[in-house]
Amino acid sequence: MHNSPISDPVAVTVLVENTASGALRREHGLSLLIEWRGRRVLLDAGQSGAFLDNADAMGLSLVGLDAYVLSHGHYDHAGGFEALFQRNPTARVYAQKAAFEPYLSGSGGKMHPIGIPPAVAAQRERFLPVEGRAEILPGVYLIPHNTANLAQIGAKSKLYRQADGEVVPDDFSHEQSLVLDTERGLVLFNSCSHGGAASILREARETLGKPVYAYIGGLHLKGKKEGREICTLTPAETDELCGAFLREDVRHIYTGHCTGAPGLELLRQGLGQRLHALTTGLRFEV
Repeated sequence: MHNSPISDPVAVTVLVENTASGALRREHGLSLLIEWRGRRVLLDAGQSGAFLDNADAMGLSLVGLDAYVLSHGHYDHAGGFEALFQRNPTARVYAQKAAFEPYLSGSGGKMHPIGIPPAVAAQRERFLPVEGRAEILPGVYLIPHNTANLAQIGAKSKLYRQADGEVVPDDFSHEQSLVLDTERGLVLFNSCSHGGAASILREARETLGKPVYAYIGGLHLKGKKEGREICTLTPAETDELCGAFLREDVRHIYTGHCTGAPGLELLRQGLGQRLHALTTGLRFEV
């Protein structure tokens, strides 16, 4: 976080996240309100109407924003749009074209659906399909993956999609980064980073020709073993992830949601003061 003034700060309010303090609601999900150059953008809506309740409690209106974006086709990011659509009859949401495919998880030893909930999918006309890179507002981009062989990560993470009646590893073609082209560098939002933060950093830099200054979102490191939360990365993989952020000279990493507390603490050892924790109700500027 900067104490010195900059000409185009990006303000972020965490509307819902896995953690919270005080009277605000928390849930396994993520929703962020992003404000930049007079524009207001909602990224994701958590899994329920909790993000709206929290916005009300913080005195924030989510009607009439400049853009609404879904990061990827999972319930914990898309489910809350049902409540938003009830309140805001005109809002339309940018999403990758593949977001409405059936997605599944094999975690816990049993395959179960994790895709967009039926009540939201039934309002598919409220979504604006995106293919490839898109500039949705001046300096505000949506960037999908262009890295090859991401299905290998899907298989390792036990994440799948249903294609032509067959269950195959997810290649995360439904996932996109929201990127702001600021004077300090790129401010990149990727809610779960399923495709891997190193690839996502490279994709943004190569697409827009600038380094990433700040990275905001989950890093998909949270797992469970014998009933307790763990970081799914090995020590070598943790070092590699920290190294990717350091090589790209990312000055600020705000993370939470699917990163998990153990992962956050391990990353803090390698990233130090560059690392910040997301929590419901947090407002910060980069």
